[in-house]
Amino acid sequence: MINMGKCVVVGGGPVTNAGVSIRRLGVKTELIGKIGNDDFGKQILRWYEEHEGHFEGIKVADGESTSYTIAICIPGIDRFYLHHCGANDTFGYDDMSFDLVERSKLMLFGYPPWMEKLYENTGAELAKILKKTRELGTTTALDLSIPDTSGYGDKIDWKAILENWVPLTDIMVPSAEEVFYFLYKKEFLEKKARLGAKESVLDYMTVNEISTLGNDLLEMGAAIAMVKCGHRGLYIRTGGRDRLEKLGAAKCSDVENWENRELWFPVYQEEKFVGALGSGDAAIAGFLAAYVWNHSIESCLRYANAAGSMNVTVPDGLTWNKGFDDLTRRIKGGWKTKDLKIDEAGWK
Repeated sequence: MINMGKCVVVGGGPVTNAGVSIRRLGVKTELIGKIGNDDFGKQILRWYEEHEGHFEGIKVADGESTSYTIAICIPGIDRFYLHHCGANDTFGYDDMSFDLVERSKLMLFGYPPWMEKLYENTGAELAKILKKTRELGTTTALDLSIPDTSGYGDKIDWKAILENWVPLTDIMVPSAEEVFYFLYKKEFLEKKARLGAKESVLDYMTVNEISTLGNDLLEMGAAIAMVKCGHRGLYIRTGGRDRLEKLGAAKCSDVENWENRELWFPVYQEEKFVGALGSGDAAIAGFLAAYVWNHSIESCLRYANAAGSMNVTVPDGLTWNKGFDDLTRRIKGGWKTKDLKIDEAGWK
């Protein structure tokens, strides 16, 4: 038996970590999700009511269990998770609140590789959701997550699924490892097999490999591909004017600034590293908040990295957030970035 610190129970995943973070940055945000009528579900609803107010799009399903994750966050070591999918596995088109979607400029959908109904049948259910969202004129954004590679995840043709999802997605915001796994699973697993238990595939991905992933997402139909690279920062690649003009309600205000760009922005120097739980969601929140407020591509990357860099100073996915003005103050105050080492030709 090992003595532990206290347990903190909070809402998590993209619905809370990204959705609530975007709201706390000042963007009007609604959440859509599905929970069970069990103790965890009731606790989540109480937490939302106490801290955030009511969310119309959270549905309670009798007879189903609420998804939960046990996040193991050991200081100095990357976090790892024990996960139960619960009601997320049955979430589908009929659980969507499309009246909320229609009133929104942008919809962010997160972690469908852990939601069975969405990825079965080559991803047909999520494709249906994304298609309907686009028909309503709402811009679509999609975040991914690596599935259980020792279980169901290894038996699925994820590349075929992405070929159905990405053409219906305007803004892709996955991590480098996620895209690498989904599009080049054989190469990903070979690289991972050569690494030690504490080593990350991300650290051994070349700049050219990550650039290729960004280009792959654009060729599959995305307008903007922001690839999260952890401590290595954020990579972004964008399509041409014709594709950007079809972004929907959350269209770029300055297409000339956004078209045909390829940038890599370093992370900011954190005050103290505590853990990376929710750091990718925080980066997405910073990016999308700046984006819907018509910031330049450079500014969106700064706010994304600022949010992610603040997130790693706390053990959870939310308490870093003191609002958009706080990030602005830190950025304009000369917040130093970490060194970005890119030696490949063509970068400056």
